[in-house]
Amino acid sequence: MVQTDENPFEGTDAIFEAKQPLKKDSFDPDTIFHREDEIELYVNALQDVVVGHDPNNVFVYGPTGVGKTAVTKWVRDKLLEKATEQSVPLEIIGPVNCRNYKSSYRLVSRLVNEFRDPGDELPKSGYSTDTVFEFLYEEIESVGGNVVIILDEIDNIPPDARNDFLYDLPRAEASENAAIDDARIGLIGISNDLKFVDSLEPKVKSTLGEREIKFGPYDADELRDILGYYASVSFHDGVLSDDVIPLAAAFTAQERGDVRQGLKILEKAGEYARMDDSEQVTEAHTRRATETIETDEILDCFDNDLTRQQALTYIATTLAIIEPEHDARTKRIYQLYTSLSEAIGSETRSERKIYEFLDQLSMQGFVRSEDHNQGRGGGRRFIYEVTDDPADIINAVFKSDYQESLPNNIWDILQVYKEGEASSFEAPDPNDDVQRQIWQFT
Repeated sequence: MVQTDENPFEGTDAIFEAKQPLKKDSFDPDTIFHREDEIELYVNALQDVVVGHDPNNVFVYGPTGVGKTAVTKWVRDKLLEKATEQSVPLEIIGPVNCRNYKSSYRLVSRLVNEFRDPGDELPKSGYSTDTVFEFLYEEIESVGGNVVIILDEIDNIPPDARNDFLYDLPRAEASENAAIDDARIGLIGISNDLKFVDSLEPKVKSTLGEREIKFGPYDADELRDILGYYASVSFHDGVLSDDVIPLAAAFTAQERGDVRQGLKILEKAGEYARMDDSEQVTEAHTRRATETIETDEILDCFDNDLTRQQALTYIATTLAIIEPEHDARTKRIYQLYTSLSEAIGSETRSERKIYEFLDQLSMQGFVRSEDHNQGRGGGRRFIYEVTDDPADIINAVFKSDYQESLPNNIWDILQVYKEGEASSFEAPDPNDDVQRQIWQFT
C-alpha cells in the first residue's frame, strides 16, 4: 500500500556519480584505450593535409561499439589543431550519421546546412536533389582549401545517392559540372557493415577504399581496462564489488567485444542495486543485468535500426523458427508476415519484397540462411535462422510497438520450442479471426 502524501523519489543517488559516461555516444573520454595501431593508420592517412597535399579518402569499418567514431572524433580534433598551428586551410564536417537521413535530399541538405548560418538553412523540401548537390558544391568552393566530410554509418546512404557521395563527391574538383576550383575534398566513411564495400561498384569501391582501417572487437582484458575507466567516472568510489568489472568484461567479450554492451550491463547492474537499496553493485546484480541485456538490445534495434517492413519480416522469421513441424522457409515466412501485417494494420508487400527484406536483415546480421539443394528436379530452398535467441526476440517484441502481432499463446509455443518437444497446437482462439490468421498450424 502506498501513502499518497509521501514522495517516493530520493534526493540523492548512492550508486551513480554521473550516468552520462555510460551513454557512450554522448560522452568524449579523456583516454582512448587499445587503439594505438588504428590511430597510427589514421594519422598516416591524414598526414598529407597538414603538409600541403590533397586529403585522402578513408574507409573505417568494424562491428558496433569498438571505438570507430570515438577515435575518428579524436583524430578530427587533433588534425584541426595541427592545421590551425600550421596555418593550413581546413574545414571538417561531421561525423554526420547517415542513418538519420532516409533520402539523398535530406542527407545533402544536412551537409549544406553544416556550412550555412542558421537563418540561411535549406528547407526540408522544395528543390531537386541535383540542385541541393549544386548548393553543396558551391558551399565547398566558397570555403576553399581542404574540406573533409565524415559520414558515419555510410551503409545507410540511400542506394540512389551512393555513387554521388562515394564516387562523385570526392572527385568533384575534377568534374566540369561541380565548378570547384579552390577546394580539395576528402571523404571519411565509417561503417558497421564489413561487407559494405564489396557491394559497391568497382569504381566506387576503389575511390572509397583508398585507405582502409579495420577495427576489430575488444578482448576481455581490453574491455576490463575500458569498462574500468568508465566505471571510475560513473560510479561513486567503493560502490562496485571487485567482480563486477571482470564479469561484465568477460560476458561482453564472449558476445561480440562491444563496449556499448558492457556499458549497458554496468548501467543496468547499478540500477538493480539502486532498486534493491543496496550499498554495493554486486555479482548478482551484474548477472541479472546480463540476462536482460540481449532483450533490451533487440528492442533498441526495433526502435532505431529496423524499418517497419524489416521488423515484421524479422518477427515472422522468428515465429516460423519456433513453430512446430515447420521449417523457416521463405514461403512460410511470407505467410506469417502477411498475417502479422494484417494484424497490426500495416501495408503488406509482395512476396518478392520479402526476399529483399531477408537479404537486408542478413546484411545487418539479424538472420542467416542455409541453401538446401533438393536434388534433381527438386530445386533449391533457403532455410532461415535468427542470430539471436528466439526467446530474447519474442521478449523484445512483447515490449515493442509490435506486441499486438504476437499470437496469444506465444509463451506456450516458446516453452515447447525451448524444451525441444515441438508438437501440434490448436489455433490460439478459434473464434478470433485475427489470431487464427496469425498462427495456423497446417
